[in-house]
Amino acid sequence: MLIRDFRFDDNDYQALVNLMEKIYSDEPTSVEVQRWDDDSRPKVWWRKRVAEVDGKFAALGTVGEPFWSLQEGKVHLSVEVDPDYLDRGIGTRLFADLEALARARGPVRRLITGTQEDKTAASDFLRERGFEVAIREPISELNLPAFDETPFVHKIQQAETSDIRLVSLADLAREYTDWQERFWQLDTTVMQDVPTPDPFSPRTLETFVRQHIGNPGFSPDVTHVAVHGDEWVGISELYIDPSHPEVGGTGLTGVTRPWRRKGLATALKLKVLHQARAKGVRRVITDNEENNPMFQINLMLGFKAKPAWLGWQLNLSEKD
Repeated sequence: MLIRDFRFDDNDYQALVNLMEKIYSDEPTSVEVQRWDDDSRPKVWWRKRVAEVDGKFAALGTVGEPFWSLQEGKVHLSVEVDPDYLDRGIGTRLFADLEALARARGPVRRLITGTQEDKTAASDFLRERGFEVAIREPISELNLPAFDETPFVHKIQQAETSDIRLVSLADLAREYTDWQERFWQLDTTVMQDVPTPDPFSPRTLETFVRQHIGNPGFSPDVTHVAVHGDEWVGISELYIDPSHPEVGGTGLTGVTRPWRRKGLATALKLKVLHQARAKGVRRVITDNEENNPMFQINLMLGFKAKPAWLGWQLNLSEKD
């Protein structure tokens, strides 16, 4: 087995897409999206490694600073092994390689990673090394052609009678010259209250624009914002990979604190789902922390829960 750096060329990106779609068959990706994911990352320390067996791409590993929640000595590490190469020790060796890279750079105080809970071998691997679950985020999916919005449309009417406009981001971009900054400020405000094991690290406007508006799946005509007067108070996003237009991935849905418990999140989701169906989207995928009210809203709308995403952490003593 050979462990090497990811080459960031067409061959490695296509091999990466093949690997991810083999492991996560319900969540298609593309070379374009994977390139964007690397290109849009803030300037933090980050390494991407490949395990090859007989010249074949058998596993991918990444290790680096978690730019979404920066803390001194905190390192994110992940290993994805082709199902055809499981139980050969490949994941163990790649994990050790990544951890060694992190330790060579400086003290490591905490390791974080993630797995899906139905990937039991991966969970067992982490538990054996002392990792503990820090957060559980059920994935859920909506069959959009079968979705009946009738029982919920009163939420939209309720919002509109409260002098709230539910407007697509595409329309707001034509209305506001500073729409990107407003979008960023709203996202930053709402993200502060999204349940996470550690505090969210706010992004700069430049990073936000690169990661959101530069996303190949960015869909401003589907994404909707709740506006009261001149104030943006709520958001619901949907990303649609051009290579897989039948699948929509929910981004952030949330409302600023003064406007919660008024049905706005549900109303925004309805507007997004209506527009997504008009564009030919057939499946909508999302995930939420299990105690987040948004999870219950999604279940109410007909989303079906699937195996959860588990966030793991391992706290290390200074002597380690």
